[in-house]
Amino acid sequence: MFRSRLFTILVASIMLIGACASDPSDVDEKALAAPVLRIGLSEESGALDPHAFTGNFLLLDAIYEPLVTYTEGGKLAPGLAESWTVAEDGRQVTFDLRDGVRFTDGTPLDSAAVKWNLDRWVGNKKFTFFRASQVISAVDTPDSDTVRLMLSEPYEPLLQEMSIVRPVRLLSPKSAPGGEFTTPVGTGPWKLVSNSATGATLARNDDHWATRPKLERLEFKVIPDSQARVDALANGEIDLIGGSYLAPITPLEAKSLSERGDVTLLTGASDVSIMLGFNPDGPAGDRAVREAVRQAIDTTSLVGALFQGYGEPARRVFPPNVPDSGTDLPPYFDQAGARATLDAAGYALEGDSRVKNGEKLSLKLLLPAKPAAGQLDPRTMAEAIAGSLKAVGITVEISPVDAAAYYDERAEGTYDLTFFEGLGAPYDPSSSIVSLFTSGARAPLWATPATEKAVDKALFARDPAARTAAYQELYDAVAADAGFVPLAYRPRMWAVRSAVKGFTMPPTDVDLELTGVTVG
Repeated sequence: MFRSRLFTILVASIMLIGACASDPSDVDEKALAAPVLRIGLSEESGALDPHAFTGNFLLLDAIYEPLVTYTEGGKLAPGLAESWTVAEDGRQVTFDLRDGVRFTDGTPLDSAAVKWNLDRWVGNKKFTFFRASQVISAVDTPDSDTVRLMLSEPYEPLLQEMSIVRPVRLLSPKSAPGGEFTTPVGTGPWKLVSNSATGATLARNDDHWATRPKLERLEFKVIPDSQARVDALANGEIDLIGGSYLAPITPLEAKSLSERGDVTLLTGASDVSIMLGFNPDGPAGDRAVREAVRQAIDTTSLVGALFQGYGEPARRVFPPNVPDSGTDLPPYFDQAGARATLDAAGYALEGDSRVKNGEKLSLKLLLPAKPAAGQLDPRTMAEAIAGSLKAVGITVEISPVDAAAYYDERAEGTYDLTFFEGLGAPYDPSSSIVSLFTSGARAPLWATPATEKAVDKALFARDPAARTAAYQELYDAVAADAGFVPLAYRPRMWAVRSAVKGFTMPPTDVDLELTGVTVG
């Protein structure tokens, strides 16, 4: 673990040459000896197909580009589309493509290539989590530089949804002969050299249409254990960790890193809320139980104990800096009130437990044994919540299961409580309200006819005031049902060695913006 940096680079280069996933003749030999940024990765990057759900967001962002770019503060900027126009009736959006852009295999980025990409996900039921896939009724290509989307109805979130990573980033048509993905080839500032279970290497795309990065190579090293990643950063084995989907940093680790003189910790405003959700088909189908649960949990103390000063108690579905996040909900904590709620609903306290009609009130709290990508380890929070509910007589069975079983059990409804999060920018709020509040989602947070109606009103509103009102109607409907418990705003954190210059907090945790970064 304590090899010198030079030795690390030499060994990585030897491994790279031996395990290269692409034709070695395509690799610039000078790049193998050039300055490199070494990046921690919590798990292998997966198949880097932008039209599937397996690839790591950050590597996909480095390799592939969208038509529209999501920038700081939620502003949209030109990407591979130099400009766009929206028809007055909102039913057509026309994109003017940048001239001279090519995929790294030499294929030109023209309207035919864009249409080929869109045809891979438009109308596909796998992508119903974002409505853009459903409202695009046709894709026209009037000429090689123009793409026109025909919409079944006006849809204001379309442009923001065209900036997300999966599945809208553009892949070279040559990378999927016969429709089957084979090779990650995009137009982005980086191109893939190798990809394996232990890491990945990207080389700079010297033909990129925009400003070239100063670095010539990125090495991603898979280090599954969070503390081991922190140690590797401190020991100089890697240069960069952080982000929800790259190499998450826990609040305790952030506290430790902030005290080091050779590491810079960057923090940013949260774009995700951690929430506790209910299964309405079990004991939590009783509104009195849901009300008592949200009254029993002291979120201020919870966040203070678990987040080391880097989080805040949540009062909304989405943090305040997310557009159309609504107004704050009141603080619900009131354990005396929780006891009174349960008493009034007929849950009698017998010893340490609540009983109604001869049945003990017990709730199963379902957890992934390993945190899902982009999420903090929920076990400590689960134990704190179980303690809070025990104080009012509600028994909690904490049930950690492996990832595959976790998502199956959520979809099948074999739980009473579980944690939910939004997707973060640029997916929020439009994509997340579909996955959180509609019955067509695989495991929604809370879905009723009232939430379904409010979701449609919010997504298809034509003016900002109507949209804001519809979002607030949605949040009010969920709160009135005691349909969730807002717990914490998850902090955004990154850390770099002091030798890394020019790295700034990216606009979102799915971005890997390294254009001005150097390593001294």
